[in-house]
Amino acid sequence: MEHEEMVDMTTINDTAEQLRELANLHRRRELIEETIEQRILTLWRAGGWSLQELGAAIGKRASQVSRIIARLEEQSVSLADARRTITAMELVRRAQRGEIDHGEFVALLKNWRYDPKYTVHDESDDWEIADNSFDAVYHAYVGLDLLTAEEYEEIQKAGT
Repeated sequence: MEHEEMVDMTTINDTAEQLRELANLHRRRELIEETIEQRILTLWRAGGWSLQELGAAIGKRASQVSRIIARLEEQSVSLADARRTITAMELVRRAQRGEIDHGEFVALLKNWRYDPKYTVHDESDDWEIADNSFDAVYHAYVGLDLLTAEEYEEIQKAGT
């Protein structure tokens, strides 16, 4: 009987590892797709390339490339609007409530203009959180588990 339990645990551990690997592959694919889309937008804005040429480079039709560009342009406008109306912490709260798509949440945090953290150089600095500083990202990662370690690092690198 004990041997059967051990076999089941091995299967469970293998399955858990396989699921983690699958999730990591999925995250990498999403990152690659996001990078490709950003490159399309950059090339389109720079000019000199047609929708057909951009589509041929990635195996898509011109109409599909056009929709990608339109969506990214719209997100650029919503990013500008968001920066004027809410803080980074409010963005985190909206993500926590499920009001914002996770991919959009991460993209917004990567491109956010964070305020510097206000410090008075005493013990209270550890307890104060500036709503529009990188504190919001840290809170989303450590306090709320809304970000993976990889996403947190990407956001951190994008901000530097």
